Amino acid sequence: MTHSLHRRGSPESLRDDYVLLATAAAGVNHEGSKDKLRRVLEIVYEEEPANVGSYGTGTIYAGVSMEDIKASLAEVPRVRCCFSSREKMKRVLQRVKEMDLGISITVSGLTDEILDMARELGIKPHSINLSLDIWGKREELPSEEVLEFVTMCGHGLVSKDLVEKCIADVRSGKRTPRQAAELIARPCVCGIFNPDRAETLLARYAPPGQEGEQ
Repeated sequence: MTHSLHRRGSPESLRDDYVLLATAAAGVNHEGSKDKLRRVLEIVYEEEPANVGSYGTGTIYAGVSMEDIKASLAEVPRVRCCFSSREKMKRVLQRVKEMDLGISITVSGLTDEILDMARELGIKPHSINLSLDIWGKREELPSEEVLEFVTMCGHGLVSKDLVEKCIADVRSGKRTPRQAAELIARPCVCGIFNPDRAETLLARYAPPGQEGEQ
């Protein structure tokens, strides 16, 4: 899932940040697969994801319900979401494995954590994709502190201007880290932007005593 590979930040900031994609294969097994993907969505919802969304509806941070997302699945359906807990991610994978639906499951995160999880579940990964960093005119990029946020939306829908404004709002006390994190999450319609991680990153800019306020 290449659009989830480019998250920036230290290994410590990227722990407990897992992206999941469940999809049928176009022209192979997509016909009649919507009900299978709806069952996956039900499991995801029961495990309380950090975010989940759909191109057709947007995410739960745009006021979209899980029923809306289930109803909006495309002809080649996909489930995209993220978790902030290793145990939640592991439980989802275990339950989907037991269902044996015959659909592709991709998980993004720190490679050592994902491989450890796969071993614990008796899963042999089919393949591994790695990001080889950023090439080209790096001087044209936003600062690293902004890239930590915008790269959580692999389709480039979170603007640097929004991130910079939210950082400024947190610094001034106008917004709490959580309020700012949820605002930044809204444009990422597929649901892989992790507002829990964003809240932790934004807490660095909060005035003393306001780091963990909701």
